[in-house]
Amino acid sequence: MNRKVVVQPRNLPGSIPDVLGQGVAAISLHRDEHGRYVPPTPLGDALGWVGPFRVQQSSPENIDSEISDEGARGVSAIDLLQEDLDEMRRDAQSPANLDPQGLYCGAQICLQGHVRSSEGYFERGERCTKCGAACIDECQYCRAPIRGRPAHSPVLHYDLPFFCHSPECGHPYPWMQDKLETARELLYDLDNLSLGERDQVWELLKVVMSDPNSEWAEAKTELIGIKLAKVSRVSRDVLLDFTAKVAAAVMKSKP
Repeated sequence: MNRKVVVQPRNLPGSIPDVLGQGVAAISLHRDEHGRYVPPTPLGDALGWVGPFRVQQSSPENIDSEISDEGARGVSAIDLLQEDLDEMRRDAQSPANLDPQGLYCGAQICLQGHVRSSEGYFERGERCTKCGAACIDECQYCRAPIRGRPAHSPVLHYDLPFFCHSPECGHPYPWMQDKLETARELLYDLDNLSLGERDQVWELLKVVMSDPNSEWAEAKTELIGIKLAKVSRVSRDVLLDFTAKVAAAVMKSKP
């Protein structure tokens, strides 16, 4: 079926004085031009007024005038218009920036870890309104999109991710990398530890912070405490408190 649909106002303003109807769309059907109208008073979504639609066809005697078309072609034209309005509604409700599988919305997060959008609606190049840092929406190593909320899900909660979800990557996002570097600096500033001991503790700390759900995380945490026994209590508590908070946040973000 040859057709060309041009939808005019998606939303109806209503209450147009001295007008017989509000134009909604024009359809070319089998080379005949049809106009789609609703009464002058309706407001809101044009799709909600499919029932009262009135079909007008260009008059063969006078191309500048229209006549009512209540036959089969007029009914077909209304059906076609409803299909197009339905498609417009679906498109309007679909999240933007979906991942290639269409399962997750894209997320935009600033380099400090403030979530600007988890629903897929954002413009690239924006800066964080909380700290002014630049925002990213993809992994800076593999360019995989940052996952936001599940698409078409009623769940509104979103936990900040810390690592790229791509199994080929898994690199920490900048806000996690910053936390790792902070923990490393705290560790290597400790007194009473040799460089070799610091390196050993650092390997343990990376596991505890990056994979707190690991079956070895608890044992490695105990081992960290043992290796830091000769460090001053204040310095040790600062480091362990920081890493524990990071580990808790990472654990919360993982399914």
